[in-house]
Amino acid sequence: MPTTGAIPSRHTHPGEHPHGLQENGGHTFESRRRDRADDGPEFGIIVARATLPIPQSSPIKAMSSMIVDYLDYQKIQTAPRDEDNDTSTQVPSSPTPRTSAPAPLFARAAVDSLSRTSGSFLTTSSPLKSTSAPPGSFLTTSSPLKSTFQALHDLPHKELVDALREAEARDTARKLSMIQMQAGVLLAGMYSTRAQTQLQAQETKTTKKKKGGRRKMGDGKAKYFTGEDFFRMAQQDALDKEEEEANKERRKVDKESHAGVLANWNEAKKVTFTADVVAWEAERDEAKVEKRRKEWDKPKWKDYGSECLLPRPKKPADDDESDSSSNPDADGDSD
Repeated sequence: MPTTGAIPSRHTHPGEHPHGLQENGGHTFESRRRDRADDGPEFGIIVARATLPIPQSSPIKAMSSMIVDYLDYQKIQTAPRDEDNDTSTQVPSSPTPRTSAPAPLFARAAVDSLSRTSGSFLTTSSPLKSTSAPPGSFLTTSSPLKSTFQALHDLPHKELVDALREAEARDTARKLSMIQMQAGVLLAGMYSTRAQTQLQAQETKTTKKKKGGRRKMGDGKAKYFTGEDFFRMAQQDALDKEEEEANKERRKVDKESHAGVLANWNEAKKVTFTADVVAWEAERDEAKVEKRRKEWDKPKWKDYGSECLLPRPKKPADDDESDSSSNPDADGDSD
């Protein structure tokens, strides 16, 4: 009967990756064992799994499998090839470049596996919610360090071999526990990074909404209040704020002045336009009585510009964009 646990057994068949990555498939070791569990009694060892003192959660299992696969991938990449150890005297005409191995699939497989667990919010682009609990940290209890090798000097060979196997099994269990803790640290780091990014964006947005809100120290990080750098930055910030207030007041005065000049300009334009329309109507009536064509067309408001009047007054060059959008022209150009 298969046993359930956290870490899969390391038994494999020939041609299979020890951690579940086939060259032509990409199926996980766990899925292969599940598929082969019903093939017969010869696969009974394959479906067995080792157990840890504490069970793994699904996100931890996905990340720990990725770490193990990555370590195996590094071993494959750094292992010397057979042709590198060839001692034949034949010298090739040109060196053959070593082709790089295909891109590993364990990272993609880990993301896909993680998206189907309780930690799926870490792999999506949607913001974190208050209901998204941070990944938990799983710790194991370790016994105190003590020397256990003094009594082995008087033991026979068989007992020494048994002690060595026991030590190797204990070391393997510690490594698996370390991989589990590393997976938890990776998940916690992903959660913390996303939460920090969202928090910074929210703080920046809230600061901009406040009247006169600003980041006084630029980056929002902690500063040493009694340091010279902080004092200098605070003084410069106060000067910048005073200058901004003065510029704002000056723009307000310029805006009011421009509004008065523009009103006078529009009034003069209206007087000239009205006089020309009256003259055109008189010409129209006279042409109708004399039964002839009008000598000129009716004046249009949009045609009265700088040719007929003084140049249109311009707004100050440093006006805010909000001023131009909230204070449209009083021309009301129309036919």
